[in-house]
Amino acid sequence: MMHSEKTTENFMNYKTSVLRFPKDVATAAALIRLGECVALKTETVYGLAADATNEDAIGRVFEAKGRPADNPLIVHIESVDDMSHWAKDIPDIAYTLADVFWPGPLSLLLKKQHWVSDKVTGGHDTIVLRVPASENFMSLIRATKKGLAAPSANKYKFISPTCAEHVLRSLDGRIAAVVDGGQSDVGIESTILDITTPIPTIVRPGPIDDLMIEQALSEPVKYADNLGVTVPGSAKQHYQPNTPVQLLSTEALSKMQLRADEGVISHTADSVNVKSKNCNVLRLPKDPAKYSAHFYSSLYQLDMQNLRCIYLEETPSDNLWLAINNRIGRVVAR
Repeated sequence: MMHSEKTTENFMNYKTSVLRFPKDVATAAALIRLGECVALKTETVYGLAADATNEDAIGRVFEAKGRPADNPLIVHIESVDDMSHWAKDIPDIAYTLADVFWPGPLSLLLKKQHWVSDKVTGGHDTIVLRVPASENFMSLIRATKKGLAAPSANKYKFISPTCAEHVLRSLDGRIAAVVDGGQSDVGIESTILDITTPIPTIVRPGPIDDLMIEQALSEPVKYADNLGVTVPGSAKQHYQPNTPVQLLSTEALSKMQLRADEGVISHTADSVNVKSKNCNVLRLPKDPAKYSAHFYSSLYQLDMQNLRCIYLEETPSDNLWLAINNRIGRVVAR
């Protein structure tokens, strides 16, 4: 299946192919080897994969997304055995963490090897590495025998995609192909842990929290005081739909008379006083992990309705909700 050709800014003018997993992995791998970008599923969100050793391919990633050049990319590798190829001065705890959490949604920030392109690392002397749990993505790594740089497969600061349809809404005509592998399971991006510091520091909250990491290491872990540090997903305004989003308390939502052109994402049954059958009200699970799995897809669903506004019900402030609250804060930032 081919999508209609679109004229986009600069040199991009693709007919974005929709491939299928697993039958089209060889086709996707061939595109990667040619220096193209291919979107496909990870367990977290859909990533925009490119050969991390090919500077032209990395340039296409930044061009397709409209991403600033100083914003580093995560490199996805096949196994812990590949870590020393990309990183140097690796502390022992890296191997402990890899043994517990890889493959999975934990990304490790390490000192980069001298040969790694500054285009991949945004000009920094560090590199972020991860072994993904998605068989879709691992199949492509094995087929290409490459480390694959893969930010989320969407335009910069737009909602992260959790299915192929989301990717096409943002990047159709801007990339060579998307591999449709169904819905991503986790629904938000990986945790990024800086282990170049004396105390391991979470610089991007995600599915793996501080308590899980502390249990694995038997030593303290902290969250970065300045979450504006330049790592993937650190922009103040991020993950945003085209529709304006406003955060409201449960009490405020319960008192509102919603208009037909307004939408709501809530997690408590009594938060919305719905008197109009035309209202777009989506209720997500109260469990933070299940809420996260559906959060971006809910934003996509409401963003396609040409609404005036989307209201987000405030979520609990405890540690279990820290990662999703990090995303919500960036969604509503102005």
